[in-house]
Amino acid sequence: MSASASNIKVRPNYFYALISVTLVLFLAGGFGSMIIQSQQLVRLFKEKVMIVVEIKNGSEENEVKELQSKISNLDYVKSKSVSFTSKEAAAKLMQEDFGTEVDLSQYNLGNPLYDIITFHVNADYMNPSGLERIANNLEQYEIVSDVNYEEGLAGSISGHWNKMGWVGLAISLILVLVAVFLIIYAIRQALYSDRFIIKNMHLVGATPSFISRPYIRMGMLGGVCSAIVAGVGLLFIRWWLMGQVPGLEHLFTLSVWGIIFALMLAFGIIITAGSTWLTVRNYLKSDINDLY
Repeated sequence: MSASASNIKVRPNYFYALISVTLVLFLAGGFGSMIIQSQQLVRLFKEKVMIVVEIKNGSEENEVKELQSKISNLDYVKSKSVSFTSKEAAAKLMQEDFGTEVDLSQYNLGNPLYDIITFHVNADYMNPSGLERIANNLEQYEIVSDVNYEEGLAGSISGHWNKMGWVGLAISLILVLVAVFLIIYAIRQALYSDRFIIKNMHLVGATPSFISRPYIRMGMLGGVCSAIVAGVGLLFIRWWLMGQVPGLEHLFTLSVWGIIFALMLAFGIIITAGSTWLTVRNYLKSDINDLY
């Protein structure tokens, strides 16, 4: 190595290290938001389960409206979730969904469907025994033909979500451990070009803290940038999910996102600063011949 070449200081290339940190923060932020909002998410999915009340044919319109009003005022019914669909409207929707293959008029059998009242119940009542009591109460009304709901779905939501939570937590821990080693390796590669400068500064009397300070500062800045990019990515995912699943806007609020971003920012700074410090410390302890 020539003297002129050895005196050239190459700025550490943090590009791959920043990509690694950004991906880790993005995944950790996603899992973190799910864990923080797990109970609220369970409530949201429970309250999406629909209860269908079939009305007997020939029932008077005023009787149906009276029943609809009574259902709306029940304490276990989710506010503004009650709606009425006539059997004619239901047949039209069926034809739109399945096309001309399902044309009920061609069989001259009349309309076999029922007028229905649909609604959602509050999450506290979304359990097998609660739904059974609701169905029994509604079936006591003379104009009610039947009450339908997905049996077992209410209980399975919590069970599946708990399993997903544990699996997600295990996966996230494994990913974080793997990512930490990848980040340390990426930062070590980023500082590889400065290994002789670090060692020479130490040999001429510079203290480890003096040598480490600018590199740690650069690592912390990289952690901040990674957290910002990961946070923007999570905001985009939040915006997309709100368009797909109505009701999520009440869960993943900006305040929740602020907490997640603060945690990502802290983790990003700690992991980059810590990895940089370990890397510089390793170079300082290495023998000069080991650096070649």
